[in-house]
Parts: sequence; C-alpha cells; structure tokens
Amino acid sequence: MLKRLLSSDDEPEPPAVSVPFDALLDVAQSERRRQCLRAVNEHGQLELTDLAEIVAAAEVNTTREHLESQQRKRVYVSLYQTHIAKLDDTGLVRWSQANGTVCATTETEPAVDALDDLADRTTGGA
Repeated sequence: MLKRLLSSDDEPEPPAVSVPFDALLDVAQSERRRQCLRAVNEHGQLELTDLAEIVAAAEVNTTREHLESQQRKRVYVSLYQTHIAKLDDTGLVRWSQANGTVCATTETEPAVDALDDLADRTTGGA
C-alpha cells in the first residue's frame, strides 16, 4: 500500500509476493541469500557452481576469474548445505539437486523487487 501511495499513476503496480512476510524477512536476513536471489532472478537458471562463483565474487568484490579456489568452495558449501534449501522451501527458487541447477520461480522477481525496495527505503540500504 505504501508503494502505491508513493508511486505515480503512470507506474504499474508490481506483482505481489505471495511468500509469507515472516519467511521473506527470514530469507532477507542473509546477504548471501539476497545475492542468490538477485543472480537467479537475472539469469533465470544457474548451475550451483556458477551461482556460488557469482556470490563469492560479489562478496570479495572481484570477478569470477580472479576468485581463489577456497573462496569458491566456502560459498558453494554454504549454499549447498543451508541457503539454497531455505530459498527452495519458501518457493523463491527451485533447486534440482539431481542436475545441480537453481531456477527462478514466479516468486523470484517480486521478492527481489520487494527486498530492493525495502533496502532503498531504509538507512544503509543493501
């Protein structure tokens, strides 16, 4: 509702996020999960190894090509053991462990937009 009040009449209303508010806030607590959502939203589908490289590069402010093996591995293990399952459980991504891919869902983009909007409206941003 706040977004509707602050937007001009020319802007279409963004799609609503159907993920429960508490679940979205839980996901938002981790910068690593937020980075995952942004990357999956941008690419649509990623191999977990590629997603781990994208997130690791963002964390250390470098390119994927300049990552050290240990940086890749640390993020990969964290995504595999914790973060991707949490994102999948909320419906924000679809994780196929069998083929190692993480895919966007209809909830991914609205969730990224909502989290980015919230970050823009708070001190410090994200």
